[in-house]
Amino acid sequence: MSATVSATAPLRLLLSTLAVIIALGSWQALTAGGLVGPELLASPAQVVAAAGEILRDGYRGTTLAQNLAATLGRCLAGFALAVLIGVPLGLLMGLQPRIAAVLGDLLQFLRPLPPLSYMILLILWFGTGDGSKVALLFLTALPIITSATMAGVRLVPHARILAARSLGAGFGQVIRHVVLPSSLPSIFTGLRIALAAAFSTVVAAELLAATDGLGWMVLSASRFLRSDVILLGILLLGLSGMALSHALRLLERRLVHWHGHV
Repeated sequence: MSATVSATAPLRLLLSTLAVIIALGSWQALTAGGLVGPELLASPAQVVAAAGEILRDGYRGTTLAQNLAATLGRCLAGFALAVLIGVPLGLLMGLQPRIAAVLGDLLQFLRPLPPLSYMILLILWFGTGDGSKVALLFLTALPIITSATMAGVRLVPHARILAARSLGAGFGQVIRHVVLPSSLPSIFTGLRIALAAAFSTVVAAELLAATDGLGWMVLSASRFLRSDVILLGILLLGLSGMALSHALRLLERRLVHWHGHV
């Protein structure tokens, strides 16, 4: 299997590189051929020039690093808080049916609810600063992480738990040495989904109320028809999301090394 993976890795890299080249070439052809005006679609060269301009002079009193750090900081803060609460809560709900009965309907209510539907309420409670955005991201990621963790616990063979208890393991030891390791694949699946949801939500939140961040920069640039800055923000958002997802996959491979990965 490892030989097959190593054999297909260069092919994947080649296909991915070709896809990027084709996308960039199509983008350049659209702008160079005059099919789309620069106010609607800036050329790759104009986006690179805009990046140099913002790196040198900033954008409306903010630096590019500041906007990138603001978006990533909000996303990671809300996501980390959801992990710290959601994983233990999911473990308890999976092991204790009574706790699941009490909180299950609340989670099912929050999970399909569009996060931005209660953004205005959070702004009223926490203001327009980072507090409301972190709370929004926390509420976005929490139901996903908790549900995935609970599902992972319920997939643990009951015989393993009984065997650990028969050997004298207490409740905490059963969770640490049996339930948690067996649930990690399901937990990381939930973490990836929750991180993607949180990242898309933080951008939407910055479009509503923010004075910095990549989402704010894109919205601000749209008011001045700066398609070069808009595209720069979109590219940075996409690359940032890919980097976060890749970092989470690397962590999963390190912690869940016995589980197959794609």
